[in-house]
Amino acid sequence: MADKAHRWTPEEVRSFMLGESPEFARERRRFMRIPANPRCKLCLAPFGGVGGVVLKAAGFGRSAGNPAMCAKCETELRHHGLTGVEIPVTLLFSDVRGSTSLAEHMRPKEFKDFLDRFYRLATDAITHHDGLVDKIVGDEVIGLFFGGISGPNHAGAAIAAAVDLADRASHSDASPAGPIPAGTAVHTGDAFVGSTGPAETVPDFTALGDPVNTTARLASLARAGEVIVSVAAAEASGTSTEGLEHRRVDLRGRSAPLEVVVLRAAQAGLAPSP
Repeated sequence: MADKAHRWTPEEVRSFMLGESPEFARERRRFMRIPANPRCKLCLAPFGGVGGVVLKAAGFGRSAGNPAMCAKCETELRHHGLTGVEIPVTLLFSDVRGSTSLAEHMRPKEFKDFLDRFYRLATDAITHHDGLVDKIVGDEVIGLFFGGISGPNHAGAAIAAAVDLADRASHSDASPAGPIPAGTAVHTGDAFVGSTGPAETVPDFTALGDPVNTTARLASLARAGEVIVSVAAAEASGTSTEGLEHRRVDLRGRSAPLEVVVLRAAQAGLAPSP
């Protein structure tokens, strides 16, 4: 990404974010020849092995704002005066149902271990399907999918990750206390994607806009073990919704109801035993 003699245009950044930039594609192929994982989710620069040590010295080490990405992918956008662009994205939100009650019946260390297992299985599901873990906040994990990291069918990747996450969380050994009662939602739309935050702070690579807020609201409605997907995301991914439960849901802050599809039904008795 680092050509400091060239000032990127918004069109070039957009091409980069959409995964349509030939230069970016060549750089990703070069980095993939270096056999070391894990990697930056955008440029594929390795963080491990000898290659990771060498590239870290060149500025490709893990970003402090998001360890799934390298610092170069964030700082280069800022260097060129562009923090990001508006592009189609798909969001995955998953959070633990009844976490307050669970915490009440666990020792603090037990609850911490419980959440750590949720973070790990959610992260594994998101990254396995070529998504970026946007944030981990409290009892919630947020996955971000877009062309530059997930390919053109980012909606399909997010939906596959959501079902995978729900399946992993339902296993009896998902956590030290048993299954994890996670509710998961997926939605797609245009959002601002890029490096955010004041220049004097640690930058955060994230997505901002209505799709983000809408997915968060949907996840709050998903019951334990349930995966709900907006019709927009299902259509964008080519997912068949024939025979599936459809709902029209009212979301706080939105002027009109949103139609969703239940891809995975809620699981009775999923909450782990205290």
